[in-house]
Amino acid sequence: MVEQNLVFPDGVSREELDRLRLYLPYGCDRILGLDYVPGPAPGFRFTCRTPEDAALIQQKARALLVLLRKGGNKDSVVFPARPLFDNRAVRMACCRDLLPDLLAGNHLVCFGPGQYGMGGLFLRTFKYFERECYRLTLQQSPQEFVYPNLIPLDLGLHSGGAGGNEGEATWFSPTPPGSPQGAPASPHLGKPSVGLHCYPHFRNRIISGSQGVTITTQGRCYRYEGEDRFGPDRLWEFIMRGTVYLGSPTFVRNGLREIENLVCGWMDPLGLNAWVQPADGPLSPDSGYMAPAIHSLLPVKYELRIALPAQGYSLSAGSFTYHADRYSRPFNISDGTHASATGSAEFGIERLTWGFLAQYGLDTTIWPEMIRNGI
Repeated sequence: MVEQNLVFPDGVSREELDRLRLYLPYGCDRILGLDYVPGPAPGFRFTCRTPEDAALIQQKARALLVLLRKGGNKDSVVFPARPLFDNRAVRMACCRDLLPDLLAGNHLVCFGPGQYGMGGLFLRTFKYFERECYRLTLQQSPQEFVYPNLIPLDLGLHSGGAGGNEGEATWFSPTPPGSPQGAPASPHLGKPSVGLHCYPHFRNRIISGSQGVTITTQGRCYRYEGEDRFGPDRLWEFIMRGTVYLGSPTFVRNGLREIENLVCGWMDPLGLNAWVQPADGPLSPDSGYMAPAIHSLLPVKYELRIALPAQGYSLSAGSFTYHADRYSRPFNISDGTHASATGSAEFGIERLTWGFLAQYGLDTTIWPEMIRNGI
């Protein structure tokens, strides 16, 4: 094990050091631990495995500082893409649109744009994916909670940065517009992401950076994307399994990497044409929390995508997102000195189900044994 100090030139601001503390461990997996070192020449003390790792960490830290100060382009510093799961070479058994058959067989029941009831084979397959997502989550020994589906406006989680664009929001009010009976109640947001309640839940908590907290929950989420965009692959309301990590940047990074590996290890024997790729989206930290130059070089969100052969495109069935202090700072979640890092892994159960059926069809005799036995 190697321990070294990271000491920066004079004039490094406290804000710059805080950005480095949050993003350097996430962008460099070779960092095993990172602690702030106060004093006249503030910096960090880190641990890694080898002297070669230490030299690389020193290089990346200085490069990241340059990006914070001056911006940069994709050639200005090397942040090589880490190896990602890619199963796009898999041949798919079904290439036709299954929606008419699912509706005719009462496996899906359409109630309007983006609203489907489930029955028959679709529901049994949904339950398999629901169980498996839960099983994988439990391997990380999380605390488990059930949160409401609606978010009060005064919690401050209604902005686009809370997991959905403002234009996609679904608002609920218990008092009909224009109702004469009493004062109208405050509107609530149908939450666009399942784990959002954990941040006000852990408000003002001090979390040990070395241990951290892992939380899992499942619930109904809402994302309205326009009536012309809704099919079984993109629902107005859907069920999501989510895991949230709170702690040091290293703890959060390790949790995200572990669940990504667990999920990809599950996708492979299922024989799905699926892959993980960097993504941008509403859950990415906005420019108030992350320098755009860093964001362009250091993806903080990755998606699990599944091919839809009949449609000729893919759907996002899961995501792995690093939030830095996007949620911990407003809710004063810290290690006692610095804002904690947070991250989340989320999976749309209906999307996993639809992606599987779209590739395998409705003939269960050709399905992988692990899922035939599971339904």
